[in-house]
Amino acid sequence: MKGATKLNEFFDVMGFFKSQVLPELKSQSSHPVLKADSLKFIVTFRSQLPLEAYKSLIELIAQHLKHDSYVVHTYAAACIERILAVKDNGKTRFNKAHFKPYIKPILPLLFSIFEKRGSEENEYAMKAVFRVCTVGEEHLAEVAGTVIQSITTILSKVAKNPRMPNFNHYLFETLACLVKNICNAHPKAIATFEKALFPPFNMMLGMETCREFGPYVFQILAQLLEMHKEITQPFKNIFASLLHPAMWAEKGNIPAMIRLLVAYLRVDYRVVGEKLEGLLGIFQKLIAKKRDDHFGMALISAIVEKIPIKLWKQYAKAFIQMMFMRLKNSTTPKFTRNFVSFAGFFCHKHGADSFVEICEGVNKGLFSNLLQKILIPNIEKVDGKTERKSCAVGMTDLLCKSKTMVSGDYPRIWPQLLKAIINLFEIPEQTYTLEEDIMDISERGFKTAYCRLAASAEKKYDPLADVPNVKQYLALSLGQLSKQYPGKIKAAIGNGLPAEHQGALERYLSQAGATIA
Repeated sequence: MKGATKLNEFFDVMGFFKSQVLPELKSQSSHPVLKADSLKFIVTFRSQLPLEAYKSLIELIAQHLKHDSYVVHTYAAACIERILAVKDNGKTRFNKAHFKPYIKPILPLLFSIFEKRGSEENEYAMKAVFRVCTVGEEHLAEVAGTVIQSITTILSKVAKNPRMPNFNHYLFETLACLVKNICNAHPKAIATFEKALFPPFNMMLGMETCREFGPYVFQILAQLLEMHKEITQPFKNIFASLLHPAMWAEKGNIPAMIRLLVAYLRVDYRVVGEKLEGLLGIFQKLIAKKRDDHFGMALISAIVEKIPIKLWKQYAKAFIQMMFMRLKNSTTPKFTRNFVSFAGFFCHKHGADSFVEICEGVNKGLFSNLLQKILIPNIEKVDGKTERKSCAVGMTDLLCKSKTMVSGDYPRIWPQLLKAIINLFEIPEQTYTLEEDIMDISERGFKTAYCRLAASAEKKYDPLADVPNVKQYLALSLGQLSKQYPGKIKAAIGNGLPAEHQGALERYLSQAGATIA
């Protein structure tokens, strides 16, 4: 339903709309086919209709949601959804301020469609509910209780026999949208959502008939937990079950469950208690698979970041050795990049020499080989904003705060590491993104077991918030290092760094107000 984007100059859209379409929609005796065609006209030419027309149309279209004809009430729902989707210069034309007066009367009419025979799982109606919630944002607060009750009632029904993937997806998107919009505006509402959602979620996770709902449930649970400052009792009650192997046997659960476990660690690592080995077991299982290794790396990074080192230090050699085995026996470019980012993150959080010590504990002399063959060649290839920052900051710590790098044979390698860090700053990151309407899942299909909820996007989180500017961090760190070794760092840069890299470094130093002694 993309609609008309170009018109024949001889076709008067507004004239036809006023003379033919509006009378049919206003008529009480018009044939259902004519009503459906009139609604289809609005869907097709929605972009050409002015904002003022939308205001007069919404109430008129809403009345057709009551129509017993499947075609008519379905087109009415699609019509509302498409009108709310129209954008001008990236901004919604009929925005939340315009739409606010219509939210309360339209939502019950949309939900009434699911009570009609043949429309119990009408995906167009559910997509319209989602769009209403998306556009309405915080204005949904006064009807949130009714909407949640309606959604959970529908969930209980479809869980017994899930048949319509698109319908189910928009159902969970609506829940995620409500959590996002209402809980961000009214934090006290989080408890209300938990009280309403935990019983049906627990029921669904225990049912054989709706395993495909697991990824959706875990995404919304993670979304709720990320809003907390402490872990509430319902979340404490389910933690142990999240480590059960049966949960991880479902491939589609993995992305959402990792997000949920990371949320637990970030809110309060103490919930782990004596179950740290269970988390490490999950890491071991995930890192062994090329498809899932990045989820394993996300989990171990959260463990390293949030759990005190005294609690996991005894396992450090083992989990680092697992990574080395992957690098040696069956690495991939993706895993190598993730490892380099993790190495940098570890160096910053727990000290570069601590990382070197663990590597040397696995195999003496291993770190030199790792540095020259894995770390330095792949620093500039790391992708992702947070991953690149972790790499830049951690490798700067290795360069400037490690006793290892200024002893033995390492000074020979030192300029190569500096060059790689500068490359990370200067060489553009390779990224591939696909722009799409987040509401339109028609082209995605449901062939995969996991389908991301657009309204449940993970909150932005910077694990290295203590470093606001990575180039400045490099410049200041080099300045401090040069004071410890007057003349040596300057000579190493002059002799070992290409002229273009020296030029870039001079810019960093100038902008940071730092100098090399």
